[in-house]
Amino acid sequence: MKAEWIHILLLAAGTSATTYSASFTAYGSGDDNGSGNCNVNTAACGFYTDPGYSAAVSQNLYGVGGGEGAGPACGTCWKLVGETDSSGNTLSNAPTSIVIKVNNLCPADGNTICSMSSLSDTNSYGANVNFDLCMDSGASDAFFPSGVGLAVGNATKVDCSQWSGTDVN
Repeated sequence: MKAEWIHILLLAAGTSATTYSASFTAYGSGDDNGSGNCNVNTAACGFYTDPGYSAAVSQNLYGVGGGEGAGPACGTCWKLVGETDSSGNTLSNAPTSIVIKVNNLCPADGNTICSMSSLSDTNSYGANVNFDLCMDSGASDAFFPSGVGLAVGNATKVDCSQWSGTDVN
């Protein structure tokens, strides 16, 4: 509901920006899940960024399921704004923001934080979408304050001229 109101307010203000309530996590080399390097051309979109911050997005925003290739969200850029941690406490660096480029999928299968079936559904943190920030691109270090691994805030789709980076195929 919150994301719908934000979108309505932005439309009323004369802009067509797409904004969602979002949760933010991190993955990549050295994470607690044993993930490999996330900044490689084997990411679901078929490219990585060097330099430039990148992220995987929840399947409801990505647009296709695991193993189905590049989804419509591939290559889109988003301004991420973190406001609170997973307990609802204001982040020490709030509101922190970065611009990322989507290059991977956070699959719904077996991953409850990314398993919303539509963009109006929410995960356990009240977010419509999840951005899993690629540690190997530097996105998580730039976004999360020390000791925080999950944040909640909002994500707004932006023109990729606001993103600083290069795609590598």
